[in-house]
Amino acid sequence: MTSRLAAKTLVAVLATIVALAACEIVLRIVWRNPYRHESPDHLLKLRMHHPRTDHTYSRALLDEDEALVRLRTDARSYILPSFQHRNPDATVTFLGGSTTECSAVSEDVRFPALVSTLLAAEGLEVNTLNAARAGNNVHDSVNVLLNHVVVDRPQIAVLMHASNDVGVLRHAGNYGSSMGAPVSLKHLLKWSAQIASSRCYLAGLLRQGAGRGSLRPRDPATDWRQSEPPADSATVRMYRQRLTAFVRMCRAFDIVPVLTTEPYSRHRTTLTPGWLEETSQDQFNDVIREVGGTEGALVVDLETFLHEQVPDWDEPNKIFYDAIHVTEEGSRVYARHIVERLRPVILGLRPAAEK
Repeated sequence: MTSRLAAKTLVAVLATIVALAACEIVLRIVWRNPYRHESPDHLLKLRMHHPRTDHTYSRALLDEDEALVRLRTDARSYILPSFQHRNPDATVTFLGGSTTECSAVSEDVRFPALVSTLLAAEGLEVNTLNAARAGNNVHDSVNVLLNHVVVDRPQIAVLMHASNDVGVLRHAGNYGSSMGAPVSLKHLLKWSAQIASSRCYLAGLLRQGAGRGSLRPRDPATDWRQSEPPADSATVRMYRQRLTAFVRMCRAFDIVPVLTTEPYSRHRTTLTPGWLEETSQDQFNDVIREVGGTEGALVVDLETFLHEQVPDWDEPNKIFYDAIHVTEEGSRVYARHIVERLRPVILGLRPAAEK
């Protein structure tokens, strides 16, 4: 009985397939399909962490005593801690890549969060929202600003991008990877895996195994952003245009734009990314200063600050553990200087009676 039922089911399935194939052939002959050359909807991906993320990373190569750090996000995808005060004097959003994300730094020491803590000690209640994500470039952050951050109505937006832009422009020659793309089967499979991992522990275990979980020594030869000559004038212009767009977009939404140079060290370790190349990094930092001057935007020049005011800043593992990502001490140094530069802006936002 079971074998006969299976045989009938198989015959029915095959007959259905043959019938559908025949219909398809006939339609191709007799009907003009108005959709035959159309592409599916384009998808613009906002490169932010997922809401309510709770990941643990190993930084045992940096600190065996405190080898694990957490990276959590709130319901709005901002890295915790966020929305620290109920009635803040101001809200500051930080946008950037991994050097702003600070995934190897303890939660309360990441410089965007620490800025809020330091200002609170001075009597200023300021919410800081960290919207950074590893790998982001300035085009990604413009997308995040326009399509997400403006809803939270921050008074100040701080942007730090240079090295990732050097890399993506060197590799592709444009920002196409940060623009819209047709929805594909790859997207559907990825979304299905994300949904499954939130509901099925086995799928979650498999997804975790495929993701990043710890700091590992790098092989520069395998990095797609290997060092090459500086970007040409066309790609530098693309970078400058997006910095300018960020500044003007902020002002269109009554947000004070702040640009930040991205420092680096010339000391290399086994953790140093292969794409870090001094000449292009210097070139793009100069563009940040140039756009700040042309647009009249505040520039927090962390690079110059380290060189001129922080003794022994270039020692390995003092400010950076891999020449560009900060240690916990480096994060504290960043936070203190950012507070010094932002304090007058924040005070300027308060009503005259409160100053």
